[in-house]
Amino acid sequence: MKKLFALICIVIFQIGYSCSCESSTNIFNEYSSSDLVADITVTNVRFSPEKELQQAYYVIDVKYNKLYKGKQIGSFHVYGKTIINGKQNGIGTSCSLSLSKGDRMILFYKNDEINSIHFCTPKIREKITSRFTESKKILEKISKTSIKTNYKNFIIDTKYDSETGKNTLSHFDGINAKNSFALFEVTMNTNGTFKTVDYLQKFNSQFDEEILEYLQKSNLLKEENFEISQDEKFILAMHYYKSEKKNKSFISFYFL
Repeated sequence: MKKLFALICIVIFQIGYSCSCESSTNIFNEYSSSDLVADITVTNVRFSPEKELQQAYYVIDVKYNKLYKGKQIGSFHVYGKTIINGKQNGIGTSCSLSLSKGDRMILFYKNDEINSIHFCTPKIREKITSRFTESKKILEKISKTSIKTNYKNFIIDTKYDSETGKNTLSHFDGINAKNSFALFEVTMNTNGTFKTVDYLQKFNSQFDEEILEYLQKSNLLKEENFEISQDEKFILAMHYYKSEKKNKSFISFYFL
């Protein structure tokens, strides 16, 4: 009875309220805050066996191409609408997600009552080829580390200037890099400054040593009322973007 009540509440909430996405473009933040991270492919799309959910959800069965974190879940309820056996199932809202057999993605999933995902669930679609490929390479390295963190929002203070539209990373504009990303293992002090910073992978660029020195002097935009343990570690990814037309190449802490 409690489970039935929970299912009905979830449906009412999803139908009655608009979707507000707050997922990060920082891959380690998503990885560390998720219960399951995997490269999956949709193998089947079907009606939900729960009648109370059929108005808003359909079910996908999935196969695992690569499991990076957590335990495999064979099926997910998807909030949205799709075509099943020639018939439209579900409803369309700002949170709706439409998936079909054969769709492939990297999924960052947080456990809930009905194994549900929706539009705002963090995911990286295979169709965004460069981001999908790079994310798999980064996750391969992250998943092989033993780092476990209690802090879930590692945002580096880059001293953004609203008047110029630039930050301290602008110093590295024009970078020539052989690798599309660099990875660092960072050890924290309790005040959000960095005790040590070490390369896990370099850009192989003319700025590699300067970038390391820059990070060693950096700090987090630390959330108030949230304590960082001394010597707590996290993995920091930086991304390289090639020059386009009149724009110089640059680096960023985020997927753009």
